[in-house]
Amino acid sequence: MTVQPKMKTTAKALFAGAILVAAAPGAAFSANAAEWPTENVRLILPFSAGGSIDRFARGLTQHWEEFHDYAMIVDNRGGASGLLGSRTFLGSPSNGHYLFAGIQPTLSMNIVAQGADFDLDDFTFINIEQRDYTSIVVRADSPYETIEELVESIRENPGSVTMSMATGSGTHLFGLAFLDTLDLNPNIVTFDGGGEQRTDLLGGHSDAAFSSAYGDMTLGDQVRVLAVSSHETFPGWPDAPPVNEAFPEADLPAIGDNRFLAVHTSFAEENPEAFEAIVASYQEVFNSDAYQAHIENLGSDLISGYYGPEESKEIIYEIHEVVERYGDMLSGN
Repeated sequence: MTVQPKMKTTAKALFAGAILVAAAPGAAFSANAAEWPTENVRLILPFSAGGSIDRFARGLTQHWEEFHDYAMIVDNRGGASGLLGSRTFLGSPSNGHYLFAGIQPTLSMNIVAQGADFDLDDFTFINIEQRDYTSIVVRADSPYETIEELVESIRENPGSVTMSMATGSGTHLFGLAFLDTLDLNPNIVTFDGGGEQRTDLLGGHSDAAFSSAYGDMTLGDQVRVLAVSSHETFPGWPDAPPVNEAFPEADLPAIGDNRFLAVHTSFAEENPEAFEAIVASYQEVFNSDAYQAHIENLGSDLISGYYGPEESKEIIYEIHEVVERYGDMLSGN
């Protein structure tokens, strides 16, 4: 097989603007399925440029390109809280050269709360790379020193403690599950994003927030994290216990924003060896010294890991069950 050289800057720009062209599943692969990729790769993101998943995807593709002779283009298709981009991916050629970078539970929220015309089974997962756990955070000058004190105050004075959530996120889902499981009724305020939410908290308008443990690290000593949704102590906040350690009766999944890579299930089922080649290629990049140095430099090594297809699927489907449990609340009913 003749290997085509990686596209130069001008050609890459033309490719990035091209219209998706239908292709027969598996048509790009020879008998040697390990020959992946055999053409340029498009990584479709269901969100606009500039966000956390965009930064993750661009860093990954820049390093992944160094391991083969083809270009990898990040294709941002934002809209409808990720729904439009997911549809775009599923409508793209199922040939292993169109990959998907998404967030769970946002994908399940598209399906359960927004009535998407696709299912979780339409995606086969390569890996959850980033597990951005939920934090329960207060200002540094808050009277609440521990998660137990905050919960006790909510129980003794229902509605008097104000907590914030960013709707449509993993932290939103965890917040609903935490309050329901412990039967708590604080005053809830909602925001469209974590930035507005943190501004509200620091301004003293909310008493506490269901936030991002990793994102809260940018606030430094302005805040105190009382607990984290991870099952193990989160390295960024070593004094904050896991929620299930503080409240064993809760037994909550480690819910947060899980950033993952996936292919079409139709492709994985029809081309199992080619799918394994993609997984092996990705794993090689993830474990490389250069990529590990990259994520360490960003600080995202605290939330990054290689779980593999099977464990990633288990995590994603476990969170999907929680989304189904709170589907009515997530959809505003």
